[in-house]
Amino acid sequence: AFAHSIAPLPSPAAAAVGLVLAALAHTVGWPVPIGGSAAIADALAADLAAHGGRIVTGARIVDRRLLREHGEFGARIYNTSAAALGRLEAEALPARYARRLRRFRGGNGVCVLHLAFDGPIPWRDARVADAPTVHLGGANAEIAAAEREVHRGRHAERPFVLLTQTASHDPLRNPAGVHAVSAYAHVPRGSNRDESAVMLAQIERFAPGARKRIIGMRVITAAELGVANENFSGGDIAGGAVNLRQLLARPTLARHPWRTPAEGVYLASASSAPGPGVHGLAGWYAARSALREVYGIADPPL
Repeated sequence: AFAHSIAPLPSPAAAAVGLVLAALAHTVGWPVPIGGSAAIADALAADLAAHGGRIVTGARIVDRRLLREHGEFGARIYNTSAAALGRLEAEALPARYARRLRRFRGGNGVCVLHLAFDGPIPWRDARVADAPTVHLGGANAEIAAAEREVHRGRHAERPFVLLTQTASHDPLRNPAGVHAVSAYAHVPRGSNRDESAVMLAQIERFAPGARKRIIGMRVITAAELGVANENFSGGDIAGGAVNLRQLLARPTLARHPWRTPAEGVYLASASSAPGPGVHGLAGWYAARSALREVYGIADPPL
């Protein structure tokens, strides 16, 4: 189940960061999965199990050989970074392709801020409370300046902050009287700096009195994020730098970028086309390619 709301239109600078998400925001708004984002994973897992699939968790796979402990596979579809694919399939991938994966450039990191408020955020403009996702940064020039600082390897004094506030759209997520909020700001890759102070200053700038309503807080630096999830190397949650070159060649310039030169091996993460965003298109195209090329289904069903 989804609750929909129209989010404020992002600035051109913010839209450049995520074209797919920006297009959704301009049309139907960004969806809020009722019960939390885990509801999506639960639904997908249930569908897989209903069709005879099996899910293995808690198994650390550091190379292709360990996969054999879980059976033989006609197709191997990786939801990993380009670098991780190169390590896991080192035996199967041609040297030239492996070099291209190593040259695929990682993006900047994010510092994540989880907050619990004792009530809704007191936005200066009450209309902002209706948006589950909010872009905080001021005028276009301010956002561009902040992102330019990060691109140059520096921390922005007034960072662009992306904030989600879903309690009003999904009351099932929080106990009574608690409004959970998550936010992040871009930081240089691998940064171990706690950016909570400048992020809170941006929130307070547009919602005076917000600090006084905080009842809990947790900060995750970019460096910590990279340790917690190897796919987020350096705190990069986008699967690699998002620029014109790496949107066209993601991870390499190819008609079918999800297919690798190794037989039956595919890449289905944000490191492949069309890039980052909660759309699942990389997995969709990788799966359809595998159905055609490995399992001989000429026209896979939609």
